[in-house]
Order: sequence, then structure tokens, then C-alpha cells
Amino acid sequence: MSQDTWNGKTLPVRGRTFTEIHYRLYDRRTGELLSFNSTNSIDGLVTDVLRTQQENPAAQIFAVEYDGPAYPA
Repeated sequence: MSQDTWNGKTLPVRGRTFTEIHYRLYDRRTGELLSFNSTNSIDGLVTDVLRTQQENPAAQIFAVEYDGPAYPA
């Protein structure tokens, strides 16, 4: 992988991290729960936000992170 640069400056090399992210997506205006999931990938979270926005075009999506999954294991 190439070295990342930003505004002409090289960013430090960093290792990846994998942390469980437990979240719920709401409509800011109505408070309606639109989606929830647990993932270890920001990409997975972004994909869910985009899918949820397509399914709810009038919604103002906001995400809240929680300390555990929606359903206990």
C-alpha cells in the first residue's frame, strides 16, 4: 500500500484496529429507529447508512453508538 499524504504532508503509518461497533440509526426529526447492527468495520456502518437513506429518503439519519448489541448474545 502506498504512503498516504494530506495537503502535501505524509501521514504516519498506522496499523488497523478492529473494535466492535454497536449502533442504531434514527431519523433525527421523528426519533424513529430505522436500523441497527454490530460490526467491526466503519465500511459496514457507512454501507448501512447509505442503504437506510435510500430506503428512507426523507429521513435525517443520525447514528448512536451503544455499549453492546441490540440483542443479548
